[in-house]
Amino acid sequence: MAVVAIATPATLALSYYHLTGDPTFRPLAITVERLVSQGVVEDDNVYVRTLISTDGTPEGNRLGERLGEKLIRAFYGKGLTARYRIDPQPRKGPPQILIFVNGTALGPFTARTAPRGIQLATEAATITRQERAKAAGASRTLSR
Repeated sequence: MAVVAIATPATLALSYYHLTGDPTFRPLAITVERLVSQGVVEDDNVYVRTLISTDGTPEGNRLGERLGEKLIRAFYGKGLTARYRIDPQPRKGPPQILIFVNGTALGPFTARTAPRGIQLATEAATITRQERAKAAGASRTLSR
């Protein structure tokens, strides 16, 4: 009985998805970001991804985590959604940051030069939003 109670919602969602083709009912928690990448849903958000390369030591990884959290807060303050990933590598030196905006890589930056990277990423996001708005306006004009 417990198996039926647990499996019923997923089974119903999968059935509804197959009948209607509505991807929001597709099981396994499909994300809005994935729907946007498939062109099913339009989203004017610009996502920022950061890759923080550390020396692989526990201390270096903790420093990278703190840096990543600070970057998320800084981008949030600029109206951008950001994510980070720690990439431990066998190397010496402070963590290095690569910032990706709309497929464009910026950097590497150090913690000291990160504010410049945030500024560049914000400008790139603004340009991306403007291009999307122009493209949306052009497509609306063509459809009339």
